[in-house]
Amino acid sequence: MTIRFNPRWLLVPILLLSLQFCRAQQIVLPSNISFDLGTSGAADTQLWDLGGNYNLDMLVVNNRGNATEVRLAFILIQSASGKLSSPTNALDDAAEMDIGDNSVFTVFPRISGKVTGSGGVAHVHFTIRLSGSGTMAGQPVSSLNGSLTFDAETDPSTGLLTATKDCKFSANFAKSISISGTAHDVTTPLPNGANATWNLSLQLAGLSKLVGTGIITTPSRPLGLDLSGNLKNAVATVRARGADDVANTVPGARGLTATLKLADPFDNVFFKGKLLGQKFVFSFPEEQ
Repeated sequence: MTIRFNPRWLLVPILLLSLQFCRAQQIVLPSNISFDLGTSGAADTQLWDLGGNYNLDMLVVNNRGNATEVRLAFILIQSASGKLSSPTNALDDAAEMDIGDNSVFTVFPRISGKVTGSGGVAHVHFTIRLSGSGTMAGQPVSSLNGSLTFDAETDPSTGLLTATKDCKFSANFAKSISISGTAHDVTTPLPNGANATWNLSLQLAGLSKLVGTGIITTPSRPLGLDLSGNLKNAVATVRARGADDVANTVPGARGLTATLKLADPFDNVFFKGKLLGQKFVFSFPEEQ
């Protein structure tokens, strides 16, 4: 008895498998994807990293119309979630407050507040509580306690942090001396390099399931991301979470969150997330 083997019935599944394989081969996910964001041509992508050294120079006017010039230097720390604070090391935290007329104080600012915002504009609200000692009109003053409330927003056209409300200032000195009032139209230069530009770099690996790491680089620091997601129908959907264990980054990224979609050939991104307290929803480059 002769058994004849007819392979024609295998041709259809083999052909389908070949076509699927060819389609899969056409989608090449780059190992490194990078976007330069926050330029003036893409204002809604601007990210403000506002930590650094500040100098406020303001004219405090009391309810009688008397004015006192107050100059205050301090360091601002911005967390990945947008929380504002001051250094906890006393040696780093010592600052100077000058109220004119040979009146200079060494103060220790304690800052609490937050950064919010969207559409490329950051809104800032914080209170500085002051304590210290110094000299007033050349005479020693053993103690000082005061506070300053500041509401402002970023102005990319001037590079300034501009108050959106009158600043409220008060200071109580020894011997029942005090200064209190409001300051109008207060502005302060942003720390060196704070220009809202940033880079988003992604390193991804996998077939249908994706894993990897990312880095958000502002002018002042690189912050790490853990990445996970999937690749389906030539679209990569990636979830990003701040992480402190990514190589070549600094601690303090926890609080960054985002979802990204990247379509083949992966030279564009849809981004939705919250970074440094600011909310983002944008496509880059923008669709024409």
